Amino acid sequence: MTDKSLEDASKPMSKTAKPNFIQAHKYLVLGSLVLFVGGIALGYSVGHRQGLTVAGYSADAEELMGVVQKQKETLSSLNKSFNIATQERDVAVTNTSHLTHALTESKADLSIAQTQNQIYRTTLKQRGGIALTVQNLSVRPITEDAFEYQLDLLQVSPSQRPAVGTVELRLIRSGETLVIPMEDNRYNFENFERLTGRWTMPKGFVPQFIEVRVNGGLTEIKRFNWLRGQPISTPPAFVSDVPQAEAKTQ
Repeated sequence: MTDKSLEDASKPMSKTAKPNFIQAHKYLVLGSLVLFVGGIALGYSVGHRQGLTVAGYSADAEELMGVVQKQKETLSSLNKSFNIATQERDVAVTNTSHLTHALTESKADLSIAQTQNQIYRTTLKQRGGIALTVQNLSVRPITEDAFEYQLDLLQVSPSQRPAVGTVELRLIRSGETLVIPMEDNRYNFENFERLTGRWTMPKGFVPQFIEVRVNGGLTEIKRFNWLRGQPISTPPAFVSDVPQAEAKTQ
């Protein structure tokens, strides 16, 4: 073999002894590239999620603050209602206590009055009693032309015989006489009875006297001056329902 052939044979051996760097480390370069791209994708994903989390937290916090504010307002309203209810309860308890005390005193006073009346009646019976009489007559205006009467009759009989009869009320002016229509002109009692009713006065008629005629075992006539008292605070719903006095010939 010649020197030239030896030289030619040595050339391909030198080329295989120096391989390319990329080819020699292609797996390492490919892995680095994959890691780089993966790192970028991972960073973007984490950052995007973090941004969404912050935005969601802000919205949730705002909604939570609104709920808390509504609960505060509701709690404040409930506290006010509770305080008002407590005050009303205290007032009711106080009023109930006062009313109970007043009722107890009224019952005691009524018992004393009934006992005294019984004593007086017994004493009067022992002394002969009191014949049937008109104890009181009062007239009060309801409206301009409507009036209310209240007639009290009294009797204390030693024999405890009840008083039975009728009553007539008359309005007198000079020679004119009007009869007051009574809701119930009959009486039947042992010691005391009150007759009440209402009537309408004719237009322009102003009486001088009001007369009471009690008809029973004996007839009693009492005449009172016409005086108007204090107006009644609760007039009837319809004045037209009140009966009108009628003329009476003596």
